[in-house]
Amino acid sequence: MIAVAGGTVLGISLLTVAVWNHLFRRRMPNLTQDDLLPDPMNDLQVVRKLREEDKASLKESFGTSPDFVWVLKDGDKLEEENDDDADDLAIITSYMMDFVISIGENYGHIIKSVDKDGKYQGSIMLIPPVTTLRYTAYTLAAMAHVGRPPLVLRNDAGRMDRLNAFGEVEKHHHEIMHDCIDDHWHVLNLGVAPSAQGKRVGTRLLQQAIHLAGDKPLFLDCHNGNVSYYEKFGFKCEKNYAFETSPKGKSKSTFYFNGMRRDPQ
Repeated sequence: MIAVAGGTVLGISLLTVAVWNHLFRRRMPNLTQDDLLPDPMNDLQVVRKLREEDKASLKESFGTSPDFVWVLKDGDKLEEENDDDADDLAIITSYMMDFVISIGENYGHIIKSVDKDGKYQGSIMLIPPVTTLRYTAYTLAAMAHVGRPPLVLRNDAGRMDRLNAFGEVEKHHHEIMHDCIDDHWHVLNLGVAPSAQGKRVGTRLLQQAIHLAGDKPLFLDCHNGNVSYYEKFGFKCEKNYAFETSPKGKSKSTFYFNGMRRDPQ
């Protein structure tokens, strides 16, 4: 009886997710190459899905990102010689990036940069203007798609607390874009493969996002280390806010994040 009941609950959950995806699936017009700015390198592609090797390279580019390290280590620096930490960080990064990729592939636009041999160099994921309800639906569907957090998170209460702290992002997103909450573009993710860094790949991808947004504002969020980079493109830091957790018997853990906005110029 228990097995049957469990199977029934699982079946209902999967059916609910399927219906949810049908109701809230991506409905905006597809982006095409003709929508992009002409690029002299001619290596930018509009894609609906990233290849598995693309995803692996994208995840590698975020391998030591301070926000993922914070989820792992409670604010401490990553000890590169610690193989267990490195393995756990790779799993955490993969899980969190799968969530972002799920939203981008199913509900957004993806522009990918490749080299002359077709190898992935980087990508940008964009969410065009959508209602708050629809974006909430996107995030919930993505959570259902990636499933339960891996054991390296579930078996550590502190890590789960820090992971859940990222749920505060949307609250600050709404506060910053309150005057155009349903009428702005969102840079969901920008990543450059380690082998392509320093080649202006990120610059060219971000310029496409600015072009596509046109006369509408752009929003993104990032950790402190990336603020100055985005400021070069006209983004302004509207709010520097703290993710905070207070695990029992331990001191408060804090990580600072930034909501950035670019208005038409």
